[in-house]
Amino acid sequence: MGKLIHGLAEKRGFEVVNIVDVDRGGVGKGADVYIDFSVHYAVLNNITSCSSLGIPLVIGTTGWENDREKAKQIVEESKNRVIYSSNFSLGVNLFWQVVSVATKLFGAFPEEYDVMVHELHHKNKVDSPSGTAKELARIITELHPKKKKLCVDALNRKIEPEELHVTSTRGGSIPGTHSVVFDGDSDTIELTHTARSREGFARGALLAAEKIRNLPPGFYQFKDILGRPEFR
Repeated sequence: MGKLIHGLAEKRGFEVVNIVDVDRGGVGKGADVYIDFSVHYAVLNNITSCSSLGIPLVIGTTGWENDREKAKQIVEESKNRVIYSSNFSLGVNLFWQVVSVATKLFGAFPEEYDVMVHELHHKNKVDSPSGTAKELARIITELHPKKKKLCVDALNRKIEPEELHVTSTRGGSIPGTHSVVFDGDSDTIELTHTARSREGFARGALLAAEKIRNLPPGFYQFKDILGRPEFR
């Protein structure tokens, strides 16, 4: 992702003034914004370093959920700006909004339609379920009247009515496919987002980098700065 963002940034007229290796560190002055696609254990330190220098940060790394509240506190106390997301694809962020609406619609008929989530990724992905799948699960468990408990394990038993089953498959070179399935006795409705390449993630991160300097200090999710159209 770092190499992809580097190349795309230069094509779009960004000046790349520093490249930081995870193992070496070295966040320095001179940048208007840093883009972080590193590893989960480096995120909090990167936020601390950038905030001490007053440099906004765009974070596309996943797996650092346990540090999120501490990170938010650091950002707010330093009056810095951070935009983060488990997925910077514009399509995925719009997909989350579609799933929100669909969950409300099908959630009105919880006895008629069950719901489940499945995701596929390349063989080198280290986390499971993906951050995108976790966000889908958060949306569904927040909005659905029955599905309030997340289950990510292989099941050798009957699933409980309150459990949302989120499953993952790893293999090949799949950039990322996420499906939300509403299934009833008579029909199935499947909503799927399929990434064709990782370039969409890079484009979204650069869009966030363009927007971040005009935002008030704060700790933002990417979807929050895109706006939320009203569905009638």
